[in-house]
Amino acid sequence: MNYAALIALLAALAFSLPFLVNLAEQAGIARNTGVITTLTAAVLVLAFIVIRGRMQRRQAIEARIEAIGRQRQAAPHDPEAFFMHGDHLGDLLLTVGRLREALAAFTAYRQVAQQAGRDVTAVSQAIATLEARLHEEGGHASL
Repeated sequence: MNYAALIALLAALAFSLPFLVNLAEQAGIARNTGVITTLTAAVLVLAFIVIRGRMQRRQAIEARIEAIGRQRQAAPHDPEAFFMHGDHLGDLLLTVGRLREALAAFTAYRQVAQQAGRDVTAVSQAIATLEARLHEEGGHASL
């Protein structure tokens, strides 16, 4: 989510205040707008914190993806260039929903790892799973 989505969510929550007041009146609760306003403000702040945290996490993942891309350019034939802090480039791409790029990363890693004499069974299984997933979603996984 970006800041536009955050503003839209906050606007929707702000417009829910009259609904909360009416709901409280129908439930027999005295019309104490101070309490309802406080609760609404708490919901707004909580929404802001949650969305901001998700945005920061995504930005951190995107930064790691870029850093791994620079590593790969510096050492294109090193299988370790696909990893940063124990996370594989393909896994990070999957985390942010970039399936095709993840498939390309896993495929490139398999080629480099095969040339380095490493076992690629797990990577081949991940590629097959990802290709099936892309095929189910209507995408064409032809690389």
